[in-house]
Amino acid sequence: MKHHLIILAGISALALSTQAVRAEGEGDKPAERGPAKERILGKFDTNKDGALSKEELAAAPERLSKRLLESWDTDKNGELSKAEVDAIKAPEGGKGGERPNRPKRDGGEPKKEG
Repeated sequence: MKHHLIILAGISALALSTQAVRAEGEGDKPAERGPAKERILGKFDTNKDGALSKEELAAAPERLSKRLLESWDTDKNGELSKAEVDAIKAPEGGKGGERPNRPKRDGGEPKKEG
């Protein structure tokens, strides 16, 4: 009987610690951290002009800056103007949004700006 109580106490402790870890990680969900555009601008837009210059993008991780430029730099000048940043819309339902320079999944042509 004592052996069963020890096992039950161990299982209960494991279940409680799993719930505590799960609760701690809940704030890490993207929707709860705020929109990605605002986080990126807050971190890398050092002059707070709403655009990302070449120098500001150089301070971002290479993978991020490359992805931003490939997806949103419609005039291909190596930086994101305020108009290009403003065109970044939060996707509906938390899924991927439409990016002007990316081919559509159905094989269609990329969306043309302007």
